[in-house]
Amino acid sequence: MRILQITLAGCLFSLLSLACSKQSVAPQPVPLVQPPVIAASILNTSHLEKLAVQVVFPNGEKGEGISIYADAPNYTPTPAVNEGFTCVDDVARETLFYLRNSTFQSDTSVQKKLVGLLRFLINMQSDNGYFYNFLQAGNVINKLGITSINQPKWWSWRALQALTEAAPVIQTINAPLATQLNGSVSKLIDAIKNDLVNLPLDTIRINGIHVPQWLPEGADQAATLILGLIPYARATGDMVIKTYIQKLADGITLMQLGDDSHFPYSCFLSSGNTWHAYGNDQATALFETGIFLNDNKYTDKAIAEVNNFYPWILNSGYKNSFDVSLTNIGFVSGNEKSYEQIAYGIRPMVFASIEAYKITNEEKYADLAGRLASWFLGNNSAKAPIFSIYTGRCYDAINAGNGVNINSGAESTIEALLTMQRVNNYPSVKSALDKYKIK
Repeated sequence: MRILQITLAGCLFSLLSLACSKQSVAPQPVPLVQPPVIAASILNTSHLEKLAVQVVFPNGEKGEGISIYADAPNYTPTPAVNEGFTCVDDVARETLFYLRNSTFQSDTSVQKKLVGLLRFLINMQSDNGYFYNFLQAGNVINKLGITSINQPKWWSWRALQALTEAAPVIQTINAPLATQLNGSVSKLIDAIKNDLVNLPLDTIRINGIHVPQWLPEGADQAATLILGLIPYARATGDMVIKTYIQKLADGITLMQLGDDSHFPYSCFLSSGNTWHAYGNDQATALFETGIFLNDNKYTDKAIAEVNNFYPWILNSGYKNSFDVSLTNIGFVSGNEKSYEQIAYGIRPMVFASIEAYKITNEEKYADLAGRLASWFLGNNSAKAPIFSIYTGRCYDAINAGNGVNINSGAESTIEALLTMQRVNNYPSVKSALDKYKIK
């Protein structure tokens, strides 16, 4: 068919939360003429497939990865300097995309690809249950890099989400692999129970904001963790994990500030006193928690962000990040940045808006989801198509000054495809996308 209480330490903390960092390039002109190809749908995996890379682990087991970067103009796969050429973060994303493919049950080529991706993930797990992130040249696992170490971080939560979503589906086509997946999940769950489940309900104050300390570095990571834990808890009935999901969700709700008329308009902060667009899946995680626990308080919190914060984001021309401080006049913004804008910052809002639509059946949420998704198709500050349905490429970023980074790596491409895949499942959302996109 990819911020010091506000201190320098805070900046480092946010940077280390990123798994695969974006390459910095000078703004480049956006090609205005699309190739003369007729696209049957808004899903095109041509570029994604070109990024595929076969790997062989030291134990002789084969798997499939995905090249992290692809640089214009030839879109040649490029490794992440000092990190590796493929990573768990992106392979987990790609796994979710193919799992949710409507032809999965009948398309053996999709099944074969998925098996390769899953074998990559389970071979990146360490003895302590957590995952290493990067694979380096020579198929050597990066065990020392700060964005790759086997600690409770983003890549382990993404792997968990992919594995728990995959296991029951794979059971019907490859039972031995499903057994391996369940074993890998159990190993990670044991680590989570040992290291995280019993953390005390402590908070610290950062610039007047009470921040829960029992979340895995932030509400953003907690959200991804929840999305991996819920399928596991449903499948196993594990009451310890069910209680832990509620504990994580309660921590995320403490990170929600403001209301419909006061900044920051019911948004969930990401980490510390910072909100950033990437990985902002807190609302989706709370929607899922509300359903799983049959508790509307979590759903109501998620609906509030969708109702109040997303319109503000749209009316502000989108944001990359900001800090929040509590003063004698209320919550105020600091260190506000509008750029860069990336696919990974848009997809979470589209997903949450669609969840609101599914739960309420109110068309306003379908319209909101389509309008947010239209960022990919030119309804953005650069007035440029960021995702092409003709090539399957998604550009890596809109930069300050509305220059577009026309490299197209794995994260951008998969996040765009995940968005379009979800949009394509809902005719009202697809109709709204067609209404708002730049013609």
